[in-house]
Amino acid sequence: MGGAGIALENPPFAMLHNPASGGNGEGWSAGISYAVPFGESSLDSFHGVVYTSDLPFDRDGSAGISWQHYGSSFYRETATYLTYATTIAGPVRAGVSAGLLERDTAIVGPDSALGINVGALAVLSSSLNFGIAAFNMNRPDIGGSGEKAPAISFAGASYRPADNVILTVMVENREDTDARLRSGGEAWVLSFLALRAGFTTGPSTFSGGAGFIFKKIQGDLSVVRHPELGTGTWYTMRVSF
Repeated sequence: MGGAGIALENPPFAMLHNPASGGNGEGWSAGISYAVPFGESSLDSFHGVVYTSDLPFDRDGSAGISWQHYGSSFYRETATYLTYATTIAGPVRAGVSAGLLERDTAIVGPDSALGINVGALAVLSSSLNFGIAAFNMNRPDIGGSGEKAPAISFAGASYRPADNVILTVMVENREDTDARLRSGGEAWVLSFLALRAGFTTGPSTFSGGAGFIFKKIQGDLSVVRHPELGTGTWYTMRVSF
């Protein structure tokens, strides 16, 4: 869906886009995502997420842990986040993620930093959500060189014109680069089958895919077309329990 997930509630992956998401989750869920983008093994990525809304100290809260990996033996980045979110007023939820950011290169060696992400999500109705988030808001230093992890901010909305259709749009603003527009849509054409599409600017990238659900297990496949890198595929699987 073009990566426009700032205003979506879809545990467990939604908390990777906005620490405040997850308010409609029940119980526990876990998911994995794997990709070899554009056929380049040096760009392979993996995400693993575990989420729960069963918190004994906060009936309106949710929490999760996620691990993300990107790269190869020559250059790789990993991030391990702990996330907590809760309702703060009426339809508004707030969340925070604290994570260990690690980078290892064949030339420099390993570096690490502590990154803080915050977000808010307003569920204005059963069909309209607004979300905002700021990643690396503490501007963590990476290693001893004084290099800082990039600060990134997001703002967007999601809208459900029908029970089986959702549209979403988001603006991504990364420091020292132009803002990007991300947009996408999803339609459940059968009780077990969803079709999705997305578009992103800077550069103009198109995506499409499908989701399949069987009881409490859901699998997803997406294809992304980049104007310079070509076509890449992503795979995810989610289970609720």
